[in-house]
Amino acid sequence: MVTFAGEAYSNESLKGRPALLVFWAPWCKVCQRELPLVSEFYQRDKPTQLRVVSIGFADTRTNVEAFVKTREGVFVFPTAYDEERWVAQAFKVNATPTYVLVDAQGNIVLVHRGGGILQNFQFREFLSALKR
Repeated sequence: MVTFAGEAYSNESLKGRPALLVFWAPWCKVCQRELPLVSEFYQRDKPTQLRVVSIGFADTRTNVEAFVKTREGVFVFPTAYDEERWVAQAFKVNATPTYVLVDAQGNIVLVHRGGGILQNFQFREFLSALKR
């Protein structure tokens, strides 16, 4: 997967540092509410130990790119388009938004569907453990 900024990500490149993968679509009303909240969290808490990668899917590349361009302040983390839904399929993602939290070894720690990831107890515990 390659981000709009040209950065390449793979299962191997994600290893070594935990990552929160944010799967979303431009037409998703919950995504439209959640993405700015994730952006605020990312900018406010500056979680250097946690990589956040936004993955647009379930729509055309044109629509995903247009959505990203009109919300520059929201997409402050790497953002990619999942062309053939290969990444979504690899993580068994079939709903938007879906958050997949992966540990430094590449293991899935949490799959959260729908809004409210920042209030998810397991997610908050994982973040707390990173800070120790």
